[in-house]
Amino acid sequence: MEFFGGTGRMARYVLGRFETISPVLAVRWLGGQALWIADRLDSDPEDGPRLDLEGKAWVQHLRPHRPAGARPNRPAELREWYADRKGQREAQAHLRGGSPLLVVVPDTDMTYTLSAHPR
Repeated sequence: MEFFGGTGRMARYVLGRFETISPVLAVRWLGGQALWIADRLDSDPEDGPRLDLEGKAWVQHLRPHRPAGARPNRPAELREWYADRKGQREAQAHLRGGSPLLVVVPDTDMTYTLSAHPR
């Protein structure tokens, strides 16, 4: 969602779509999307560089300057949701029960929403 220049209007951007009848596959796909978003917001510092580019003069590792406690770490929250296997099983059961699943992660200027809707 994005505000349009002080008008108070918001926009919705669908970044991906996946259709399946399997709650397991639906939750697995949402987990992959959570990691995809998290990696684009802030690459995982535990992983290190994605390519073997260390020592190359033209490589600069950029990290946004965030004072401690300045704002929540949304990429970490998305990764945590992905890694929570008990939560994943509960999400699958929720979908099997016929209820939609929403994972909502608000950030300072937008909200990331991962959703699954049973048929």
